[in-house]
Amino acid sequence: MTHENQDIRRLAAMLRENVAKCAQDPDVDPVHDTRTGTRRLQATLESLVRELPEGDAGQAVREAATAAMQALKKIRRAAAPVRDLDVHRKLVSKLAKRAIDPARANGKEQDKIPEEQRAAEESVGTRPEVLETVQAGLRTTGVEQQADHLDAWLRHRRNEAAQELQAQASGLLAKFDKRLAQLEASLRGRRPRRLKKPPAVVALDSFARLATEMQLLDATNLHDFRKGAKKARYVAELAASGDVQASKVGETLKKLQDEIGDWHDWLVLAEEARAALGEGATELTGLVEAEREKHFVAAMKTAAKLRGRLMGEWLAVNRLRSGQLKTVQRRSGQRRSRLAS
Repeated sequence: MTHENQDIRRLAAMLRENVAKCAQDPDVDPVHDTRTGTRRLQATLESLVRELPEGDAGQAVREAATAAMQALKKIRRAAAPVRDLDVHRKLVSKLAKRAIDPARANGKEQDKIPEEQRAAEESVGTRPEVLETVQAGLRTTGVEQQADHLDAWLRHRRNEAAQELQAQASGLLAKFDKRLAQLEASLRGRRPRRLKKPPAVVALDSFARLATEMQLLDATNLHDFRKGAKKARYVAELAASGDVQASKVGETLKKLQDEIGDWHDWLVLAEEARAALGEGATELTGLVEAEREKHFVAAMKTAAKLRGRLMGEWLAVNRLRSGQLKTVQRRSGQRRSRLAS
């Protein structure tokens, strides 16, 4: 079995396990791991297809890999809304705590709180003497009440999406298994592919194509840019442990992906807050929209900085490889000349 086939089987096994868990109980962790697992496996299959020979030689594998990627896309689409709503509920909780008690929300003054009190507060996720009235246990500020209403709306939508995922999971898994079996059959007996480029170079090439296609970034294409960078990151992370260059490229791509992802979460949450609360909840929606704008500025700055760094690495690597290739060609020509004489 080739190293390539081993990667596909390993990633597919982890994905199968998490989709099966979603069929039983679409909890936070298996839903997150399901969506991430589809992207990791898709990045592997895209890399495989990219290196296939043109024409009939690679046609069977190309068709099987494409069908498998379509099955992955359906699984990812089923898990995506559940995962997004989990993230957005956490953002609402953090924002409400920050509005009530900024020092505690930012992790300050924790040493001044008795250990028993801190443990009790963490177990319920709130600070009773700040968040609730003694008489009725009601939330005390407009932001808190609006956050409660928004969280209830998000929780309801999450439950609906989770039920839909749970209902679909077994069928999606069966279709995926069928596509995976077809892919393995197409790969059977195929000679091991010699890697033409190190994983770090493949990842940088992928990012360079993305950066060339999307030269000007704004709010309309920044999320798509993030998704493309994520694919390049997974290619780098698939490298064997100990590949320092691939590890560094993967870390840089993750920073880029995370910063843009933070902005996109606040962007969608702002839309959800308007849909759930209408125009009257100005305190909470104002805070959410302020976070959206702050994270957009940060995402654009990070994208510009890391894009320049990654493109610089790509240019340096390609110059080096070009120089190495010319050296090999020159030496080969010298050997042929000596043999001819």
